[in-house]
Amino acid sequence: MGANRCGRVREMEKRLFPEAMETERLSLRRYDCEHVTDIARLVRENREQLVREFAQLAGLQDRGQAKAFIEEKTKQWEDERAFCYGIWTRAETKQIGQIQIKNIAWEVPSAELSYFIDREQQGRGYASESIAAVLRVAFGEMQFERIFVRILPVNRESFQLARKLGFQEEGLHRKAFRCGFGELHDVRYLSIVAEEYGKKV
Repeated sequence: MGANRCGRVREMEKRLFPEAMETERLSLRRYDCEHVTDIARLVRENREQLVREFAQLAGLQDRGQAKAFIEEKTKQWEDERAFCYGIWTRAETKQIGQIQIKNIAWEVPSAELSYFIDREQQGRGYASESIAAVLRVAFGEMQFERIFVRILPVNRESFQLARKLGFQEEGLHRKAFRCGFGELHDVRYLSIVAEEYGKKV
């Protein structure tokens, strides 16, 4: 009985993503109550671009709603349902985006990756750097088998980025996503699996 219990504890510990990841230019951190001001500012300055694909974030109108958002993400983290990170620049300590591991199927294991970068910071490779950090942990420490992304056909930049990072297109899901404007969109699915990631690195 004791050995089985220890095995379960080790398995649970293995499944937890680290609370922070560091890259050359960025710091990815699990949200906590100290980040309310940062996320509120980020949403305020990017609301227009967030509405289409990140309606929940775009709907954060004040510090109270930002605090509730962080509390929700904390609960999801503790339940191992999703792992959400804010993205900060290491040099300026300014939050410039968010990246999240969600829709996790632990029995595979596989998960969806979603992310966005501040409109003023796009084109500088920050999204690539953040995604690469998460993939290293997911396929390395966490031994995931598959990571996938969902991208609207109109988002050509995100599609090109996913392909550059080694994601393979799986197909088009027709009329599968209603965006924050109420429009119904087709969705492209792309994924990268452990074997492909191992060859890439």
